[in-house]
Amino acid sequence: MFFLLVAVLVHGVSCNLIPNQYITEWGISSRLTQPSCVDIPENLTLCHGIGYTQMRLPNLLDHDTMAEVSQQSSSWVPLFNLKCHSDTQLFLCSLFSPVCLDRPIYPCRSLCEAVKNGCESRMRAYGFPWPDMVRCDKFPVDNDMCISVQANTNSEPQSCSACNQPDTYENIIDNYCRADFVIKTKIRKLQKSKLACKRARILKIREGVSRKEVRRPTLQHANMTSCCGELARHAGKKARLLIMGNRDGEGLTPTFIMEWQNTVAFKGALKAMKKIDCSNPQIISETVDGKSADENERRRRAGRSKKNKKKHTKKRGHHPSGTLAVVSGGSPTFHT
Repeated sequence: MFFLLVAVLVHGVSCNLIPNQYITEWGISSRLTQPSCVDIPENLTLCHGIGYTQMRLPNLLDHDTMAEVSQQSSSWVPLFNLKCHSDTQLFLCSLFSPVCLDRPIYPCRSLCEAVKNGCESRMRAYGFPWPDMVRCDKFPVDNDMCISVQANTNSEPQSCSACNQPDTYENIIDNYCRADFVIKTKIRKLQKSKLACKRARILKIREGVSRKEVRRPTLQHANMTSCCGELARHAGKKARLLIMGNRDGEGLTPTFIMEWQNTVAFKGALKAMKKIDCSNPQIISETVDGKSADENERRRRAGRSKKNKKKHTKKRGHHPSGTLAVVSGGSPTFHT
């Protein structure tokens, strides 16, 4: 993911290729001689564990302290969790936690445009335009020393996206709000371009969509067998599925198919569906029970680990002496 950064670090490539016009525009030219290198803390949820351990301060967004970096970056965690582009984290962390070098390495303009093209429409759906602070024409073109697009856009055709959905709280809620219908069902038969389902429980249906059609749905897609075959084989005919989709001229088209899960994010999304207002622009930044979905998942795993530890030590006739610390993130919101 960070091949360019690694190459710079290993081979000592000079960073003097960054045009001064970009350095001047970002207003950090006076700080380039002796940047401060600091460890990337665990509470920097967006960028912790991205492939390098130290970052440059001030960063490329002119944040001087780690407290400011953590607070401002938390606003972008929901966008990252939408998984609207594979390079979202790479782009954002190149700005919030740039690799520690004497001279800054910016994201390429093409990287910014790729992430923008993948995410802007989903941001605008909730009233958030692409922020001016990351306007793509601020970044160098690709023939300069910069971080380029890493994702292989041809590796997963868009037609396969329904059965390859990220299981984050934000993504589930986003798909729920954009869908014409949402159902809980089981597979009856998968054949070529059709997925026939058993009698479904309707969780959402928009006006104009036939309840009879959705109650016993047959989902149509050109690559249904090749794209959803693995999921169908794994789920089988007994497993419950959460399916979302839209009504088009030819029938019901799936946009989201996922096996029913027991994760905090999944259960939190199901709970939110019962009362959510999809016209509220803050829905993607809302938390599960007052905590972020990621934090809840960490707490659940930590609790299970602690429970198992107590059970193990009880059998041995003594009590655990240590405590388990859980690092919590913030409650992010989009800022423009």
